[in-house]
Amino acid sequence: MLSLEYCRRMKSIILVHGAWHGSWCWELVESRMSGNGFNVSSVDLPFTGLHDDAAFLSNVLDDADGEVILVGHSYGGMVISNAAEGKNNVSHLVYLCAILLEDGMSMGPSSDPSQESKIKIEVDENLLSIVKRDAVIPAFYKDVDLQIARDAINLLRPFPIDSVNVGVGEAWREHPTTYVLCRNDDAINPQTQREMSALADTVVEWDCGHSPFFSDPDLVCDLLGQLAK
Repeated sequence: MLSLEYCRRMKSIILVHGAWHGSWCWELVESRMSGNGFNVSSVDLPFTGLHDDAAFLSNVLDDADGEVILVGHSYGGMVISNAAEGKNNVSHLVYLCAILLEDGMSMGPSSDPSQESKIKIEVDENLLSIVKRDAVIPAFYKDVDLQIARDAINLLRPFPIDSVNVGVGEAWREHPTTYVLCRNDDAINPQTQREMSALADTVVEWDCGHSPFFSDPDLVCDLLGQLAK
């Protein structure tokens, strides 16, 4: 356990989930880090569009005490790229198998069919998308404990699919940035991650799928703990 004085000097950590998910996906990471004295919290994005999601997170950052390490998973990378622009209290950005783009860039299809995303969605007339139930585990949770994966499936929520077609900010130009590339990811293919990670200052590669917060939360905690000290 860390001393009280040491904890006061540490940076806080804010965890941002990806599409279809919520703060619940960080539970294993958050509980471990909080139990070890780290100041860590997660958010629930409103899912009313990228600009709204970023504005929501921007307000969270404005209310945060001290320096902040901002972590975005998957679509959450787009959110932190927007929300952290001009935020002097953000000390580090972490993109966890996340979307990291220059303004105007888009994620094109892979030239290797074996690397294509296994995410399969249905979209309604309001452009709200859900992941087809039989595609969730192959895309997101293939290396996750089956009971954890089943519980997670029941918590997924609709996501406005046009959120990923909006221009992104470039907060990564302003703050030190780490990209975590997940080599076994079937949601965002590893080659695409490798291309995006070229924009980051530091690249870390893990042998895991798209949800390391479930499959290996200790690995996530170790990285964030090092950055927070």
